Amino acid sequence: MGGVNHFSGGHRLRRLAGLFLGVGAGCLALAGTKAAIPEAPRRLTLENASSFWAFQPVKSPPVPAVKDAAWPRSTVDRFVLVKLEEQRLKPVQDADPRTLIRRLHHDLTGLPPTPEEVAAFVRDCGAGAQDSAFRIPHSALASLVDRLLASPHFGERWGRHWLDLARYAESNGKARNMTWHHAWRYRDWVIGAFNRDLPFDQFIREQVAGDLLPGSGPERDARLVATGFLALGPKALEETKRELFRMDMIDEQIEVIGRAFLGLSIACARCHDHKFDPVPTRDYYALAGILRSTQPLYGRGPMGIKCVNDSDLQPIGTDAPALAPKAAEHLQELGTRVQERNDARSSRYRIVRNVADAKTQLKKPGADAVKIEADIAKMEVVIKEWDAKIKTLETTVLNLETNFPPQPAFALAAREAAKPEDSRIHIRGTIENLGEVVPRGLPQVIQVPGLAPIAPGESGRRQLADWLAHPVNPLTARVAVNRVWQQLFGRGLVTTPDDFGLNGARPSHPELLDHLAAQFVADGWSTKKLIRSLVLSRVYQLGSAVDAANLERDPENVFLWRKRPRPLEAETFHDAVLAVSGQLDARPRPGSMVADLPLFKAHELFSFNPQLVETQMLHSHRAVYLPVVRGVLPEVLKLFDFAEPSMALGARDETVVPAQASFLMNSPWLLAQARHLASAVLAGASAGDAEPLEKLFRRTLSRPPSAAERERFLTYLAQPEAPLSAPKQPATAEELRLSHWTSLAQVLLASSEFRFSF
Repeated sequence: MGGVNHFSGGHRLRRLAGLFLGVGAGCLALAGTKAAIPEAPRRLTLENASSFWAFQPVKSPPVPAVKDAAWPRSTVDRFVLVKLEEQRLKPVQDADPRTLIRRLHHDLTGLPPTPEEVAAFVRDCGAGAQDSAFRIPHSALASLVDRLLASPHFGERWGRHWLDLARYAESNGKARNMTWHHAWRYRDWVIGAFNRDLPFDQFIREQVAGDLLPGSGPERDARLVATGFLALGPKALEETKRELFRMDMIDEQIEVIGRAFLGLSIACARCHDHKFDPVPTRDYYALAGILRSTQPLYGRGPMGIKCVNDSDLQPIGTDAPALAPKAAEHLQELGTRVQERNDARSSRYRIVRNVADAKTQLKKPGADAVKIEADIAKMEVVIKEWDAKIKTLETTVLNLETNFPPQPAFALAAREAAKPEDSRIHIRGTIENLGEVVPRGLPQVIQVPGLAPIAPGESGRRQLADWLAHPVNPLTARVAVNRVWQQLFGRGLVTTPDDFGLNGARPSHPELLDHLAAQFVADGWSTKKLIRSLVLSRVYQLGSAVDAANLERDPENVFLWRKRPRPLEAETFHDAVLAVSGQLDARPRPGSMVADLPLFKAHELFSFNPQLVETQMLHSHRAVYLPVVRGVLPEVLKLFDFAEPSMALGARDETVVPAQASFLMNSPWLLAQARHLASAVLAGASAGDAEPLEKLFRRTLSRPPSAAERERFLTYLAQPEAPLSAPKQPATAEELRLSHWTSLAQVLLASSEFRFSF
């Protein structure tokens, strides 16, 4: 390499240079190639933004001609191949059917294929799969893809991608970590939206302004739930300055809207005009006014704060109107009696709380002289009277609990504020130093036609949603298709998926990005159609083998000459382990585990509690239904690069650290699943039978063992000693056999072949 590869890592150097030197960088290309994109200005403003690629209108480019016309299977392939040919790179051989079906299952549903599904797909592909010229029949592949897209597990997999961007969590986070027992409704709405292929423009509108859209009944309720997107962010409930709390919450909402939908860091303009992107401070506070005129509803408040209207409550019996006055009367009477007993002027007795002090006083002369006067008969009457009252109250409580009306359905949501208002500029971002009032409005850098003006009595969220979802907006479709590409290929065409501004990376294939964005809008913003077109392309079907010549010219696979292997995400690994062990309950889990566990009944987490981390031991549903409590994540999620739920995050880290290996070796959860897997493959098999080994490999790796693996594993099974991982010394030959097979199952579950998608 004679130069820096801008598309993969070089942009980090440029970002540092921009931060410290104030210099924006252009597009650096591979050695011996021409820069496809001109040098960018040092700072984007409203005046020069139109010269920057991301703010230019999306135009569908002509499909390029290629030299090897036999290689492409789709238009996508032609855009990729023309770059490969320019760089003198040759794509590697296609993946074999077993590898491809695992890849598709992991990418589209997040679950591994069963041995039966693998066998059926291999059979549909026909003979000759090992031939270098073999091509998987389009009909077999299309049938598989359509089945996976129609699966209810598709929404669980792809909905989880969006939840990373929505910073989904079931607690407030920060110092006062209040739990949210109703956030799960937003999670389920997202899953359902992906399963029914809700058009992405409508997906945006419902999350930003669903409460303002027409609809009734279940449709209206679902759109209210969708606005939970605005309420999910972390909040500093301990903040004593009400205005600062409010502005921090608005700032977080602006940040997530900008990052998730536009790939822009709009919140950087809170204190001053954006240093790099065309977002002046006035535009920030124009948006702030819209959100200031919006009331987020983020959960039942602590200390009994009222959170429902009286009209929403149901009476609790015919005596309901009289219960409150009676309760007040009893409390007043009880308080009077307690005060009389505690009043030193009307009481002959003292309550001594320090026992040691009381003993000292009893040793004084005359301290043992005690005179007790009591009317026993009168005391018995009073006790019986209160006993009768207590029994009556207990009976009333029991009847109320038995006939208690169902609780209303709660959800995190947003609604219009009672009095919409514009925001004042906060000079340097401080609440104490206020500037001029800015009318509610939208960022000026992107002008879209036909938007209704913001009326005095409305927040402006409806206009904001229409502006974000408008087909003329050059960022929305580009950002969306780049995110889909990233999830399927491991890296976006723009490698900074949350930053399409000056500090972000330039697209490696700008024409392909615009082609996909234009087609996405033309196809009605259908996510499933976009995914289908990509996974049926030949570039998606490439194998992951390394070619030395290609590696020398393009070591980071910028130009897509092979499929990049990548580790399974935390949820996919969790679900795959449960699936192959036979312990997965694939049904959607209703409700929230947060609300069910005793740990969360107090609504607030002041410190770490291991009970939450251990919940995966009791949880057999998919990981998307595991509790997401900020700061207290389940171990299997935390160790394997789960997204930080306090910020919009479009790309997770991919780490390989010792703690992961320790988990794979020592986790009681993984050992338990390995034991279940061993028991499943041994069912019905006799001692010395090699068939369980075949089953074990096909369940975990979707292939039979090689001759060398078979020999090595069978040799291990024949040893008389118990494995080190056995929790105790096996008492019988059958227990010893199960221990050996459990160790083998653990080895495969911990293997790179199981934990990576190739």
